[in-house]
Amino acid sequence: MSAGYAITTYKIQLNYKHLDWFKKTQSLFDAVLAFYYELLERQPEALSLTNQNLLRHLELQTIKQRDGTQPETPLPFERIPLYFRRAAINATISMYRSYVGKLKVWQEGTIKSGKPSPPKRLHMSMLYYKGMYKDFDEKSILLKLYTGKTWAWVKHRYTGRPFPKDAELMSPTIVIKKKKVMLHIPVKEIVKDSRTAKERVQQNEKFVAVALTGSDSLAVCTTIEADGRATAPYFIKGGKELAHRRKLLLGYTKRGSAGKDTPRLMTHTVGNAALSVPQEHRPNKKYYDKITRLTDHYAHEVSRKIVDYALKQGAKLIVLPELKESFNQAKKPYLGKTPYDFIGRRIVRYVQYKAWQKGLVAMTSKPYYASTRCYHCNAPIAKHNTEYQNPSANCYGGKNFVCKEGHQGSTALNSARNLGKGFYERFYAGAA
Repeated sequence: MSAGYAITTYKIQLNYKHLDWFKKTQSLFDAVLAFYYELLERQPEALSLTNQNLLRHLELQTIKQRDGTQPETPLPFERIPLYFRRAAINATISMYRSYVGKLKVWQEGTIKSGKPSPPKRLHMSMLYYKGMYKDFDEKSILLKLYTGKTWAWVKHRYTGRPFPKDAELMSPTIVIKKKKVMLHIPVKEIVKDSRTAKERVQQNEKFVAVALTGSDSLAVCTTIEADGRATAPYFIKGGKELAHRRKLLLGYTKRGSAGKDTPRLMTHTVGNAALSVPQEHRPNKKYYDKITRLTDHYAHEVSRKIVDYALKQGAKLIVLPELKESFNQAKKPYLGKTPYDFIGRRIVRYVQYKAWQKGLVAMTSKPYYASTRCYHCNAPIAKHNTEYQNPSANCYGGKNFVCKEGHQGSTALNSARNLGKGFYERFYAGAA
């Protein structure tokens, strides 16, 4: 069994004394990036080189050589550390290749949108290579910063979740957000089981099927055994609590906009309607940021529980419904809501990388008739919420179902079983 690796970015907060030093260092980094970007724009043919050779090509044009040869275009900054300069050059190459790539796709007519424009702001967070930081331990890190006059080594303590044991810490990136200074650290972990999904199917490994809903049960899991049986149902709740906390925050946006005594004076969109407004221009932006963080918290919590369930069941594969990225194109009404009403897409994304860290593979499958057919007899189902409600095929979001053969139960669990049944018939039964 071959081994692979997983890279996860840990975000930790630095405790600092000189915020202005971070800002001056970032300003200098952007200035060096802009210098090399303009230099690269004058010679686009150089993009045919590999990134390593292109970095060396740009350095030879701007740095004095060891034999005393003067460069063609001297770098207009003094005492720029070697690894600081190289980080800026690599950022330049990445930014320019991205723009040229988008421009090429537009010229080929692959995309129908307007012509891509060059980046208006030449900015990228500072990537710190080994020469720019040292003494990185469990509580602190030593960073090289520009004070405005000289470079200084400054020790900073940090707060955040602990790093996993036997993991490799890669070069960190310093991200400045107003008064916060964050350290984004890619953490590389070894994954012992790196088999592909196809290999796991061929070896008849049991898998977990997951249905995602907009009700109190945000996710419903079931294990599909090697013989196709659906066992061990597992309901992950939290939808009501999420909806309640989100409703409170949306209420704050309304009350804070015009005041509780003057509701008629509101002249701008509030609540879910404000999602059409660009985030930086929304009134009460802090509340919408809180809603985003709250939704992410529940998506991470649910995705972790799904992976833990799969590990407990001994499954090696997780099958999730394939959801369209565009809310306008969603066929089901409960999938066509705003990102604040349905977090299934986030759960799918988070399960995929969390599963790979644990040696599992998470993949998506199209849920053909998963929510409209009975798992037991494949007959059309009618949905309802309570025993006093008349079941109907058009009752979207109905928690319970019943079919004409008399089968009944949870609609979400039925969808999870159907998803697993369809995946099993297409791949497992076909492989046999």
